[in-house]
This record gives sequence, C-alpha cells and structure tokens, in this order.
Amino acid sequence: MNYKNIIKKKPFLYNTAKKFRITVKKSYMMICNKIYGVEDKNIVFKSFGGKSYSDNPKAISEELHRLNPELNIIWSFKDPQNKEKIVPQYIKCVKSNTFNELKTLATSKFWIDNFNKPLFTYKSKDQVYIQTWHGDRAFKKILFDSTFAPSDYKLIETTICDVIITGSEFAEIMYKSAYRYMGEFLRVGSPRNDVLINVNQERVNRIKNELGINEDDKVILYAPTLRREAAKEKENQEIVDIDLLGVLNKLTSVTESKWICLTRAHSAVSGLKGIPTNSNIIDVTEYEDMADLLQITDLLITDYSSSATDFILTKKPTILYQSDYQEYIMNDRTFYYDLKETGFLITYNNEELYECINKVFSENTEIRNEKIQEFYGVYEKGLASKKVAEYVVGKSDRREN
Repeated sequence: MNYKNIIKKKPFLYNTAKKFRITVKKSYMMICNKIYGVEDKNIVFKSFGGKSYSDNPKAISEELHRLNPELNIIWSFKDPQNKEKIVPQYIKCVKSNTFNELKTLATSKFWIDNFNKPLFTYKSKDQVYIQTWHGDRAFKKILFDSTFAPSDYKLIETTICDVIITGSEFAEIMYKSAYRYMGEFLRVGSPRNDVLINVNQERVNRIKNELGINEDDKVILYAPTLRREAAKEKENQEIVDIDLLGVLNKLTSVTESKWICLTRAHSAVSGLKGIPTNSNIIDVTEYEDMADLLQITDLLITDYSSSATDFILTKKPTILYQSDYQEYIMNDRTFYYDLKETGFLITYNNEELYECINKVFSENTEIRNEKIQEFYGVYEKGLASKKVAEYVVGKSDRREN
C-alpha cells in the first residue's frame, strides 16, 4: 500500500503532514545550530538542487581551495557516491534532502547555491548565504516575476539571503524584482563565465578529447531550454523542428571545415528526442558542466536560454532558433523584454537559420556581441571567482580575529 499517494488524495491530511515535516526540519536545523554552533571554515555548496558539480558554485569552490586549502569544502548532491568519483579529493560530499545535510547547513558558516532553498530553512545571524543563481541575464521571467507564479508564492531568499552575485546592470534590476531582494550585491561577474573570457587552449583540447572530438574540429552546440510539459512529466523533450543535419551540411559548405554537433537538454528534463542518429552528432545532456561545453563551442544555437547571454563573452556567434515562439509565450514563459531589441540574431524556421549561418561568418561577430553586452550593461571581466573567493575568505578571517 502506497501511503504517500493516499495522503496526497486527502487535502487535509496532505497539508497537515506537509506542515509537520516543515516544522520538524526547521526545528532540527535550529537545534543543531544552537547545540553545535557554526564552524567558520565550513562552506556548503549546491548546484541545480544537488544534480551536478557545476556552474557558479563549482567555479567559486575551486578558486576558494586554491586561495585557502584549509577551508572545508562541502558539496550537497542527490547522488553523492557517484559524485565522489568526479569531484576533487578535498571535497566532502553529503546527500541532499537528508537530516545530515540539514545539520551540515545549520553548522556551516557559508552557503553558496544557484537554486532556492526550501522555505523551512533556518539560518542564524552568524551565517552567510551567497546566492549565485544560474542566469544573470535571463530572457524568461523568473520567480516572483513569472506569469505562472501562484498568488501565494514565497521565497525564503527574500529575507535570509546576505548577498547576490551579479554580472550586469540588468541582473541587479531583475533580482530586486524576481527575489524582492533589497540587500547587498557583489558586482563582480558570473564565476562560471571566467573560463569563457580567460581562454585556456589546453583545457579546451582536454574537454574535446574527453568527448572524442578532434582538436581541429569545429563545434556547434544546440541547447534548447526546457518546455514546461516535458519537465512536469519528467520525460524527454521533443526538439522543435530544427534540421540539425542540414545545419551541419550548411556549416561545412560555408566554412570548409568539419563540424561536430553537440546536443544538450535542459537540466529539468530527461533528454531530447527526435535527434537524428549521426556520427557527427553527440548527446552531451549528461555532461556535468555547461561551462565546459561553452568553452569548446564555435557556434551556439539555442532558443530562449540565457546560455546565449553567457556565450557572447567568447566573441563567437550565437543564433536563436524560435520556431515555436507564439506557442512558447502562451504555454511556457513570458519575457522581460522584446528579444529583437537585444541584438541577437533570431530565426523562426530552417530557411532563415541557413541564411543566418551565411551571415554570421561574413559579419563582425565581435561588434554584435559588444552591442548585446551594452544592452544588458555587462561588467564581466573574468575575475569573478577570485573576487567571490576573496569575499568569503575576508569574512572568515574577520570572524577569527
């Protein structure tokens, strides 16, 4: 007998059980905090709800260890046993959504996360919560700004977050609205993007080798954002009528180079379906960190993903392919602004996409990307990881003294 399903069908029982769980978890965190105190050298990281070792938290984590190896770097993962095989040895792993994770959070000085914490989260005045989010320059409205946010929507970050990291003027405006946040901003850039500005060819070659790509091959990354229905049903997301084989042929014809196409689904869906089978098309949905993939990419094609606003830092071309634009804004998400105002190249069908491929290799992409950066007021310099790490170490040192 599945008691969880029975309780879900009884609103009173379900709500009572939910409130009880919240009370127990928050009380447990509070008790742990008061009994064990706070360890100033403990820093707890979490990325995409514990799914991966990636994004802004990863960049900060690695820089912190370089800056001060004596700090205790702790990561929360849904599957810590498997992650222990890929993370550096100095990292301690804990399992997400357990009482061990709650105790670790309650007794650690710093929290660094790119998602939101549960509403039951308890944080004392002696702790520091650094929110990095995962989309500094979003197309889509998020959190409180979302058209689909329920009337009783709540975020604990509004009251407990100590600092939010930003990489643009747009991000500051967005976070004030989306989080209803009026606290401190650390205006240093997005740590995950440092590697896009400070290109390391050895690192690029290593990532290509891991994926079985020749160092001289050109790479196109096709990375559509999630569709609400696929995420809700936890199923593979069907690609929206893009001819990837035609795109590869067009790129080969225009550039006279060999191209490899990488395909990557959003982290909220299981994968992509409808991708043609071809030796030059590689599914990288399970690859740990998107920042690595952007490093090796020569052309990015996405639809409504903020990965486009990161990729412009590489000075390489981006094309937005939006064949389902009207359906998307009706059923999935609405936007902060008219995407045509940004300066991105936007296409709505395969013929326009082919024409755009001709254009991106004949125009000055660097100038286009600079104009897009001006639209957002970008202030990324490639030093964000260092600046955030120095901020954390500074806070830790002051407490010790």
